[in-house]
Order: sequence, then C-alpha cells, then structure tokens
Amino acid sequence: MSTFSNERRIHPSTDVRRFFYSSEDRNEIKDLTLQYWRGESDEVIERARLASENTFVFTHRWDMERCETPVTFSINIDWTFQFQNDFEWTVNLNRARFMAELGQAYWLTGEKSFASHYIRLMKDWIRQNPLTEKEILESRSRHYNVKDTWRKLDSGIRICNWIKGYFCVRESEEWGEAEEKLFQEALALHGKYLSIAYTAHDQQSNWGFLETNGLFQIALLFPQIECSDQWMELAVKRMVNMCQLQVFEDGMHNEQSPMYHHEVLHCLFETVLLARKNQRSIPAIMEDTLNRMFTASLSFVKPSGYQPMTSDSDHTDIRDVLSRGALLYERSDLKHQGYDVLDFEGLWYYGKEGFDVYEGMDAAEPAFCSTHLEQSGYTIMRNGWSPDEHYLLFDGGQMDIIRAHGHDDFLHFDLVAHGSDMIIDPGRYTYKEDQYRQYFKESFQHNTCSVDGRSISTYFDSWHWEDVAQPVDSFWRGNKEFDYVQCGHNGYLRLEDPVQVKRQMLFVKPHYWVLVDTFKSRHVHEFAQHFHFAEHTSLHYDSSKGKIQVKGGEGAHLDMTYLQDVSITQEDCWISRDYNQKSKAMKMVSRQKGSGQTTFVTILNPYRDHEKPDMEIREVDVYNTRSEKMSKGEVTAFEVKRGEENEVLLFSHDGPKSFQFADTQMTGDVLLVKRSCDAEASFIIKV
Repeated sequence: MSTFSNERRIHPSTDVRRFFYSSEDRNEIKDLTLQYWRGESDEVIERARLASENTFVFTHRWDMERCETPVTFSINIDWTFQFQNDFEWTVNLNRARFMAELGQAYWLTGEKSFASHYIRLMKDWIRQNPLTEKEILESRSRHYNVKDTWRKLDSGIRICNWIKGYFCVRESEEWGEAEEKLFQEALALHGKYLSIAYTAHDQQSNWGFLETNGLFQIALLFPQIECSDQWMELAVKRMVNMCQLQVFEDGMHNEQSPMYHHEVLHCLFETVLLARKNQRSIPAIMEDTLNRMFTASLSFVKPSGYQPMTSDSDHTDIRDVLSRGALLYERSDLKHQGYDVLDFEGLWYYGKEGFDVYEGMDAAEPAFCSTHLEQSGYTIMRNGWSPDEHYLLFDGGQMDIIRAHGHDDFLHFDLVAHGSDMIIDPGRYTYKEDQYRQYFKESFQHNTCSVDGRSISTYFDSWHWEDVAQPVDSFWRGNKEFDYVQCGHNGYLRLEDPVQVKRQMLFVKPHYWVLVDTFKSRHVHEFAQHFHFAEHTSLHYDSSKGKIQVKGGEGAHLDMTYLQDVSITQEDCWISRDYNQKSKAMKMVSRQKGSGQTTFVTILNPYRDHEKPDMEIREVDVYNTRSEKMSKGEVTAFEVKRGEENEVLLFSHDGPKSFQFADTQMTGDVLLVKRSCDAEASFIIKV
C-alpha cells in the first residue's frame, strides 16, 4: 500500500503538523516542475513578477473569473478597485492566488525579491483591511459579508493562498519574528471570521466548502492559535454536513455546474490530503464523497480532457484534477484520463514520492463508457475513451438546487465528433448584471427547444429565475449496442395554450445519433430548435436534402439530416470559453409551425475526411395489429442504410403498442432493429 493509502484507522497526532510541502522538498519540486511543466512554471513566475510590480492578472486555469487584462496600481493598491465595473475582478484580487505564486516563484528561482514582495503585499492588505469582531457580528443581516474585501468565500480562498506562500517564504532571510507575528495574527483573525460567518445557505452552497477549507487549514496547521481545537471540530462537522447536503449519490455537486463541482472537489481534496499527511482521522463520508466526486468528473470529462461549459462553467482542462485523484485513491481509470506524469500543482501537493508512485501506476480504461448521473440528470454517451472518440452530454436535470449557477438549458446537449467540438454550450462570459448575463443564461443560447420565442423559464436577474421548469418523463438505458435517453419538462405548460415538450436521443453505437423532439398542443405554435456550433466549425445548409453539414477540426464532419420539412436559418452567436472572453460563432435555428403533434426528427452522422457519409434514410410505413396504417402523429419509423448494414428505428408518440413494420412485428415504445447481410437483432429500448 502506498503512502497515499486511503486507510483511516490512524489516530490524530499533534506532535508534527505537516503541510503539503516542506523545505526538504524544495529542490525536488523545483527540478521536477521545471523539467516536466516548464510552461506552467514560467506562467507562475511571470504572474509573481507582475504582482511584485503591483500588476495583477488572473489567467490561472482555475481562476473562477479570469481576466487577461493586466491592471497596474502605480502607487498604492486599491483592494476595492473594480476593473470595468466588474466586482468579480475585486474578489479575484482579494482571493490572492498571487500570494501562493510568489512563494512558488521564490522556490523556483531563488530570487529573494519574491519573498520580499509577499511580505510587502501581506502587510499592505492587513493595514488597509482591518476587521473587528463587532463588525463581523453586525454584518449578520448581510449574511456576514462584512465588506468588499471581507466576504466569506474570498476569505476562505485567500487564507489558503497565503498559507501556500507562507510555507515557501518563511525560510527566507526576509522573514523574521515581526512577520511571523503579523501572519499569525492574520490567521487568527481569518479563523475567527470564518468560524462565525457561516449560514444555512453556505451549508447548501459551494461557498461553504471554500470557507471551511480555510478554517480547517488554520486549525490543523497552527494548533498554537487560540480556539484551533474548537475550529477543527467545527470545520469537520461542517464538512460532514455539507457532504451530505451538497453532493448527490451520483457524485455530482448539486449546483450541477462542472466548474463549481471542481471548486468543491478541490477544497475537499485539500482537506482530505492534509488530514492524511497529518495522520488525523476524519469521518469516512469525507473520503467517500471525494472519491464519488472524482468519478463524476471522470464521467463527464470530454475526449479533449476538458470539462463541458454547462451552468457557469469555463472550458477548463481537468486532467490535473483527475491525475491528483488517481494518486490519492490509486485509481488506474482516473490516470487513464489524466496526464502521463503528475501535474504541476500535483507535484506541490505530493512531492517527488508522489511523482514516483504516479509514474509507476498503470492506466486502464474506465470500467464504464456511457453513463447516466441519475440525481444530477446528466447523461453522457461515448463510444470509447481515446481522444478522437464521439461524446454527447445531455442535460435532463433540475436547474440546480439553489438556482444560482444553473442556466435555462433543459434538454441541452453537447456533441463531440471524432474528438472535435461540434455542437457546444456557449458558456457564461460574465456575472455582471447586464444584457450579456441574460443572453448566456436563457434557453435560446443553448442547444435546446423553444416555443413561440419564449424562454423555458423566466429570467429575473443574474441569480434568480421565475417559473422554473421541472423535468418530466425521464428515462435512460444503455448497453454496448445503443444508448437512449429521454426527458421532457413543464416549462411551456404555463402558456395559455399549454405545450408538452419531450426530447429523445438515441445513439446507435458507434455510428450516429437520432434526435427526436416532440411538441403537443391544441392550437398553432412556432417551435424552434437551437444549435450552437464551435468557433472553428464551418457550416453549410443543403435545403434540397434537408441537411446541415458541419466541418470541424482534425478532419471531423457531422451531417444533420431532417426527416421533416423545416425552415432553417443561420444566425450569429457568441461562444465564451473563459470568463471575460467571447468569440463570434454561428448557430442554426430549425423551425416548424403546428398544432396537435409536431415532431422534429434529426439524424446526426459523424464521419472523417477520408470517409464518405454513406447513409440513406427513408421513412417506413407502420401498421397496427389490425393491419391498419398508422399516422405520423401516432408513430415515426425510418430505415437507415449504411453500406451492407441497416437499422430500422421506431418511435411511438402514443405510448407502447404492438407495431408491424419493415417485415417485423414488435411491441414497445422505442424499438430498434439492426440488420446486416447475415444477421438480424431486435431491441426493445423502451416499453
């Protein structure tokens, strides 16, 4: 069993308090990071140099609100400054990742100036931002967010970054008794604040984890501080409660945002790893919850190694997360989707010993391929785990428990063909209360459906919704032959003439997807499908064939063929892969008007440059058991021919029945027949 075993039988020890790294690790960490992660090392050193000059830029991959525009304070730092009137810039400044990076840069370069500027910036922040217990208590009506520089969330992050830098710079000649005393006082003040400033909402929000990680680290690493034992007990109790409240059984954080899922995972990871390093027992639920969260990340990671951009998420590479989880839990499946060598930050967490253990680990394909996260409502369809495979993520879950980071994206899907982004979530772009926030959150800017030009739910402001839609009629089934998911919602039942909506997605592995959108109403409405395409794609609509042709990167293609006559328009749109960044892209909108039942059936066929899209599609007549021909309002059936193979697919619009079609008779709701020159197989996908 390695040093990083997940055994939990060891009793607490108060003799030695170990951080992730100590001075004995310095040379090995320096050598390994510069050898294997020179690019990230250079970025850290450059951001530290800028901070030394009172210039701040937020370009780390896990900066929650990135900003690539440097901001310089020529004389005094204004810790309340808002760049372009965006408060998120202010909070990034006060989260102080640069303090950790000043410490890292000091170790990587040996330049004493980095330690000096850590001390200078620490003193400046403390001088400009005093806090009293009275102020904390009086801020209760503001949920204990005392002022712009003393918010709970940011304070928890800030003190963790200060601690990371401290364990590097404290060995420098510049660090003396006065600096140590000042730092200890800052720790005590942050501990007091974080111990008081905690609400029921924090317990249900990612904020609680981000705050409590800070409190835990103060209490564990600095036992000499008064109240540290009390804070430790409090921090562990909060962590346990939050694990129960915030993380679904399927491992997804219940705000259902990959970005904030990983922020919570990061905090729980640091807590668990520090507890192990200090041989301190923690409740099993903390370890178990963290492991499930890693599995959820593995479930939805894209073939590129990035997270999907749903629900206020950026296009962030999560292979570092998977690598750290692989080492912590000795999981070869996580390593398979992680990096070949331990990531840059992973080296600071685990040191050379961890690097060597990771290098010796086997990497094995995950035991699952496609999967359904039942509580969070995400379905992921794959045909394999290599970087050039197909991938589809379908969102049939709740908006999110606290309805903060959730978008109005019911029935949205992302699609990757041969490893290339094709149909994509446009992202988030901003948290400022302006037209762009609404633009990126409403359903029109997701790959979903709309009725009469109305969003599924009603946008109120950046953090609030009205008429929030709920899922109905959800179903999932997957095996080696196919994956199938369906879901509807009640968002348009609020209309004067209510409309029922259902989306069905069938992956005929490994060849193509079938998308079926069904609307039922009494009167005439305009129904629309919205598809947003990645910036690098080129689009062509062939109206004579009812086909959208998409060309992506690395020679990947996607044909989208309609069975019905639809009106298709090409429109401009925005894609935001990172906060504060947006790029022009294109979207397609497919429309039909109808009453009673209106159906869109689309076959999505991926292929490569050197392949011909060898596919013929024709509708098939269907008869009931009395040999009476059934209407298209009752059932849709069609045959897909691919060379010597073909499939016949049937979707009932009136519940499960017995059907005669294509020289066969089957009973069910969704049916599939696969034929080749020498074999036939029938599948009742859903009854």
